[in-house]
Amino acid sequence: MHGSNNVFCIFVLQEMTKSQLLIILYILLSIIEITGDVLDNQLMVFATKPLLMPTLLIWFYTEIKRKSKFKNIIAGSIVAAFFGDTFLMFVPYNDLFFLLGLGSFLIGQLLYGWGFIGNIKDSKKEGSKPFNLTLTIVFAAFYGGLMRFLYPNLIKVEEGAFLIPVLIYGLAICFMGLTAGFRYNKVNHSSFLFAFLGAIIFVVSDTCIALDKFYFPGGFPYAQAIIMITYCTAQYLLVKGSILHLQRNPSA
Repeated sequence: MHGSNNVFCIFVLQEMTKSQLLIILYILLSIIEITGDVLDNQLMVFATKPLLMPTLLIWFYTEIKRKSKFKNIIAGSIVAAFFGDTFLMFVPYNDLFFLLGLGSFLIGQLLYGWGFIGNIKDSKKEGSKPFNLTLTIVFAAFYGGLMRFLYPNLIKVEEGAFLIPVLIYGLAICFMGLTAGFRYNKVNHSSFLFAFLGAIIFVVSDTCIALDKFYFPGGFPYAQAIIMITYCTAQYLLVKGSILHLQRNPSA
């Protein structure tokens, strides 16, 4: 019986593509990392978190083998996220690592935005001005409301040392979300949906980080697990949306 099970498992693994195996690995690493957060097991977190973005990057390159400027930009964003993940693991030891992580993710958001602007410029399709205007108003209201909400605490923590970096990063994440949204009717619908949903979830994840660090004393329950669930999901969706764009646009 055990022999039959082993043969079946080998058969299943042989039938699966490299791409599918990489996604399964990404999901397993995410689950282990999140479990480590819930259990407060630093060994589980340190063993898996640095592997998340490299796994996603290998998957990205497995799916898209040809050369492309957009591909390079998205790859750069994934690499920046790897450094961000790594720096943020050491925040409990020194708050400087929070700023280093923030800077890394800032670069990552700007790269996503740059890549999405390229998609928009390359498209000959008409976008949706009403949608873009509505999205701009929503993001502006969200950014202004969140920063006003956090401001009293931001000026108190480390004598306001985090205020300017957080304000700038908030603009960057909104820029990324807006550019993902502005792809509506400019790129194929599947690519838009994956990337835009990923961008929104990324905003949710980063909002949780801000609330956990600057609003709730000592953090809120299961904050890190919630942050990582949304973060891992967002990165997958953004990269998947980018893959779909590259697969359906040979010139991209």
